[in-house]
Amino acid sequence: MVGVLHSSPHTNGDPNAIEKMENQKTLIYPKGFNITWGNDNRYWRLPPQSRAPMKDSAAELLQVSWLEVTCSTDNVEVGKSYKVGFNLSMTAAAFGWKGCNVYIMAKIGKAGMFVHKKVCLDTKEKNFDMPAEGLIITVKPPSSSPGDSHLYFGMYEVWSGRWKGGLKIHHAFVEKIN
Repeated sequence: MVGVLHSSPHTNGDPNAIEKMENQKTLIYPKGFNITWGNDNRYWRLPPQSRAPMKDSAAELLQVSWLEVTCSTDNVEVGKSYKVGFNLSMTAAAFGWKGCNVYIMAKIGKAGMFVHKKVCLDTKEKNFDMPAEGLIITVKPPSSSPGDSHLYFGMYEVWSGRWKGGLKIHHAFVEKIN
């Protein structure tokens, strides 16, 4: 059909939804996430597109069988190590998480090799970081794409085929390790 616009069911992160803090920590708020199926309100409830403070918002997973939330930052230095993860909470109606492994994965450069941690989200904690001890990645000079030292990372559960919901993602974090 001519003239029909198709919008993507996925959200693309806004690079302005990143806060670089003085303590060598970077926070990426929900508007900065790339979320598979994020533009479909049957699956996700996202913060409104207003100029409201980003700190008070969360991306709420209503129900999905394919969980993929990613983000990136260039606020890293070659030769330094960083802890990455997500700040989360579960709603009272959370479901599908018992025995469900979620992976936090990170890489340097688009062609980089992933490092990962497997975490079971079978919790009812009000607010927690995942992984609890963080995933550590060291920024090495990229060999395949010179100059691409972006840190790409995400949260994934795409293998079980199980429906899950009731997860709130408050922010992602990148913290330089001294």
